[in-house]
Amino acid sequence: MKLIRVYNDADGESHIDDVEIELRDDGRGHRASPTWEVKGVVFREIAPGGSADWHVAPLRQLAINLSGEAEIQVSDGTKRRVGPGQLFLVEDTTGKGHLNTWLDDQVHEFAFLPLKQPE
Repeated sequence: MKLIRVYNDADGESHIDDVEIELRDDGRGHRASPTWEVKGVVFREIAPGGSADWHVAPLRQLAINLSGEAEIQVSDGTKRRVGPGQLFLVEDTTGKGHLNTWLDDQVHEFAFLPLKQPE
């Protein structure tokens, strides 16, 4: 299972990577990841069209695109088109951030799951 990771390097430049989520045999004939601890969930609805100017994530979080198609651009120039069902690990909480552009004329729905910091 993969997700898109948006992060920044030591110089503040933001990047996009595809990250494989580690799955292990759970002893019941399934494969599962270790538990990711979250603080809660925020649902967000975004109006059609337009964009969200350059910004950093308010905190480290998982984001799930529930509806609509968008493009994410990071400061290194990479762009990624995403659609419903896409899962992101957003970690660019400092630096230059990323830009979102909404590509279609429907309402965009997201679920954001702020992650607890590892102990």
